[in-house]
Amino acid sequence: MKRNFIFEIERIAGYIIGFMLFYSPFDLFARAVDLLIPPQNFYSIHEPCFRIPLNYLLAGKISEAGPVSLIAMALLLIVSLLFGPLLCGKLCPAGALTEYLSRLLPDKVKIDWAAHVPVVPIRYGFLIGFLLTTFVGITNHCAYCNFFVFDMLVTFTHTGHIAAYSASLIVTFVLWFIVLGLFTRGGRGFCNFLCPVGAASSFFHYLGSFLPKTLRMKIDDEKCVGCGKCAKQCPMRAISMEQNKPSISIHHCIICQECSHHCPAKAIKYSNK
Repeated sequence: MKRNFIFEIERIAGYIIGFMLFYSPFDLFARAVDLLIPPQNFYSIHEPCFRIPLNYLLAGKISEAGPVSLIAMALLLIVSLLFGPLLCGKLCPAGALTEYLSRLLPDKVKIDWAAHVPVVPIRYGFLIGFLLTTFVGITNHCAYCNFFVFDMLVTFTHTGHIAAYSASLIVTFVLWFIVLGLFTRGGRGFCNFLCPVGAASSFFHYLGSFLPKTLRMKIDDEKCVGCGKCAKQCPMRAISMEQNKPSISIHHCIICQECSHHCPAKAIKYSNK
């Protein structure tokens, strides 16, 4: 029990750090960049977002992206390539909020989407669709971003003011927080299906698996007893049981290490071996 408590405190501490890095009134990531490179414009929650510099890149206007955006994108891709999607599994408070709140509801009222629909094709399909929107003139991606919706809620809590929600923002909130959050097994349905940042991180994590010494979750088949606890605990539903043996999908594992922590045989490790 004590070990479980310490592990969860460590996870929550990571999400608090992520909140302080990217959300006002702290914005520590942008402030750190500003110490190195003079700011070119007013900082907002949008700037460290992977979507913004990627849109500029695809439109051939990468020079218009600010240093905060470019550094954030470079760090995201490099870290994902070498260490996996740590932003998702260790720092993103938007994903963590729905994951932890979903634990308050009984499993019988939650949908296990991974058991009914193919997660990986939808995950990458949405990323491809997101990339193509740039070429058809759709630029208001923030209206479909759970990170931004969460930021608006945070702004409301410390200022008492909330921006007028558009229909698209309301739909995003319902999908992120309710349908794919509270009432989804694991609480990370939005992360699985509708987050291009997470999908891009997973793709680079997959590319990194072909390089030597990159880190990822690995299963020791000799130690595994086939109990299935790892599959039940995975918030991303990235572990499936095949002939009483777990298999981890690198395409939507976020290195949260819930599987490793709950494995009674210590058969799962975050390793480069």
